[in-house]
Formats: sequence, structure tokens, C-alpha cells
Amino acid sequence: MLDEARPTPSPGTRRRLLAFTSLGHFINDGSTFLVPLLAAILAARSGVSAIAIAAVLALFYASAALGSPLVGAMADRFGPPARWIGPGLVLVGGGLALFFLAVAVATGPALLLVAGGAAVLSGFGSAFYHPLGAAVLQAGFPPEQRGTALGINGSFGSIGRAAYPALLFLLAAGLTEDGALGLYSGLAVAAGAVVAVGFARGIFPRPGGGAGGRPRIPARAAVTRGIVLLTAVGFVRSIATQALVAWVPTEIALARGTGISPSLGFALTGMFAAAIVGQPVFGLLADRVPRRALLAASTAGSGLSFLGYLAVSGPIAYLLLAGFGFCTFSAFPLLMSLAGDYVPGGPSSLANALVFGLGASGGGVVGPLLVGVALGSSYAGLDSVLAAMALLGLASAVLPLLLPKPPVRRAGRLPLFG
Repeated sequence: MLDEARPTPSPGTRRRLLAFTSLGHFINDGSTFLVPLLAAILAARSGVSAIAIAAVLALFYASAALGSPLVGAMADRFGPPARWIGPGLVLVGGGLALFFLAVAVATGPALLLVAGGAAVLSGFGSAFYHPLGAAVLQAGFPPEQRGTALGINGSFGSIGRAAYPALLFLLAAGLTEDGALGLYSGLAVAAGAVVAVGFARGIFPRPGGGAGGRPRIPARAAVTRGIVLLTAVGFVRSIATQALVAWVPTEIALARGTGISPSLGFALTGMFAAAIVGQPVFGLLADRVPRRALLAASTAGSGLSFLGYLAVSGPIAYLLLAGFGFCTFSAFPLLMSLAGDYVPGGPSSLANALVFGLGASGGGVVGPLLVGVALGSSYAGLDSVLAAMALLGLASAVLPLLLPKPPVRRAGRLPLFG
């Protein structure tokens, strides 16, 4: 296979790959995971209805899901993937700038119009990082080290998710919430420029080639049976998990009575911070135990921990919420490790985009919308609806076990950085 024939990048190149993709993951996930918190702010501060909030969330996730295959195909056609990560972050920053206008300036019908535009732009921008960052790492690391590299990289995304909500409220003490959001939008644009410059000389030698500078993998070859089934598994898993992630800020603010306060920010930080450890742990395990079984275990853990969170209150509830974050945000190293296994020609941005875009992000369109439709104009039944979504997630844990067994990769191991 081409994976085995491809020359191993130098230790310096691998470090550079991991450093710039990790910066991109930090900014991308920190920025885009603000969107559910911004939805909670719109609900609590501007009185936006549950169905309108659901529509904004659905636009965000739909833009990410539908944009991802387009981005993946573009990167495979006009690669290398590293070239496109920076522009994606700039688009995310533009989306946050529009959210700033929705929260700070717009009123009435214009508010929903601007919020919808912000959701579409930031969602499309978020479609870039995960398939392209994964393709860069899949090309830069041998198969038996991909899980570990993806897990380390994913932990930086988790740091961004954990830091951004709490920092929003800390920065608001001096800048107001609106000013902090404006600062975040500028930070995303600046980081996009840094990542673009970091990859300017090109990790991969052939501008027209696919990942790793090798000849482009035809789209038909990237869409294997394993990729199609893995996309379906990611879709069902994400219906439940993304519904819970998207609505938990509103549940904490309204059902638990914290309102829009630092308590809400720190509760979300605890949920996201657990994945800082979780992603490297799952990534390391993915190189040592069957990845399908690991994906099933993480999915079951998500459902069980969230059901526990809903059943209790106080500090124990937030510990269980952290457990939910530990299991839920394992998708990047696990799904992307399996995606690399199921493409016989080697890494493919399109295959990654199908699994993470149509799969993980596509389920994220359906799940939050289902919650909003079930609630209608009232938030009274929010906990019951979220419990139903957690049960769906628990039931879906059996699906990864039905995936085809990945092909056996070579057993030799190299040091992660030389």
C-alpha cells in the first residue's frame, strides 16, 4: 500500500505538522464551540424563542456538514490540505464578527437575520479544519502512530473549547461580553494568518497533489464501504451527542438557574476541559486496542454520564458533565484513525470530510433541531427531551461494532518525533 511505501517525514517536519495543526485546532474549536453559548446568550438576553435558537444552531451545523465534502474535494483536487486551513480560520473569525453584531447591535427581525448569517459563515469556516488537519497528520505520521498524533492534536482543540467560555466572562469584566466577542473574532483571523504563513513554504512538495504530495486519490476510491458505514455511525452518534452539547448551555442557564453568569462559563469549561486529557488517552488507546470497540465504549460512556448528570444536582452533576465531555469529544482521534484505515490509497481529505462532515457534523444538524422542535415555544420540558437524546446515544453504542474490520497495518514502530 502507499502508506507503507511513502517516505517517513523528518522529525522536524512532524513537529511542524503537529504544531501548526494544533494551533489551528485550538482556535477552530474554541471559536466554533462558542456558538451554543452565544445561542444561550440570545435566548436569555434577547428573549429569542426555542425554535428560533434551534434554527440558528441547525444553520451552523448544516453549513459545516454540507461544506465539509466540498472543502475535502477541493483540497484533494487543489491540495495540499495544509494550504486551506488558514483561510478556514479567517472565515470562522468573520462569522464571530457577525455574531458580535447580532448580540451587541441588531434588534428585532434583523437580529435573527444577522445571527443566521453568522451561523452560516462560521459553520462553513469550521468545515475546513477537521478533515484537512486530519489529512495533514495522516500523511505525516505512519499508520501505527496516527491515533496518538491525532489525540495530541485533538487535545489542543479541547483546550480551546475549555478556555473560550470561561475567558469570555473573564474578559467581559474589563471589555463587556460584546467587546470580548469582538476580540475573539480578531483572534481567529490573526491565527488563520499565522497558520497560513506557517505552512507557506509547504509541508508537501507537489501543489497539485493530494495529501503528502502523492498523486491525488480519485473520489471514487476514497468512498469505500468502510467510509460509508463509518459516516453513518458518526451521523447517528452525533445526533445524540451534538444535541446534548448544543443545548447544555441553555439547560444550565435556564433549568439550573445560573443565568448568563460566570457559573455557566465555568461549568462548560469543566465539560470541555475533560477532553484535554480524554483525547490523548483515546488517541493512545486507538493505536493499541481495536478502534471499533473503543468508539463503542466512548459512545456508551457519553450517554450514561449525561443521564447521570440529569439525575443529580450540585458538584456531582458537574463531575458527570465532565465525564460526558471526556467521552464525547473522543470523536476526532477515533473517527479519523478509522477513516485513515478504510482508505486503501492512503489519507484523503474527501474521506475525512465525509466521516467528520456529513457524519459527525451532519448528525449535529439533526440533533439540536429535534430538541428545538420537541420543545416548541417553551423550555419547560428541556430536561426530558435531553434525557431522550442521551438514551438514543446509549443505544447507538452498538453500531461501531458492526463496522468492517480495518485492514492490518505493518507492525513496525517509529518514534513519534524521531
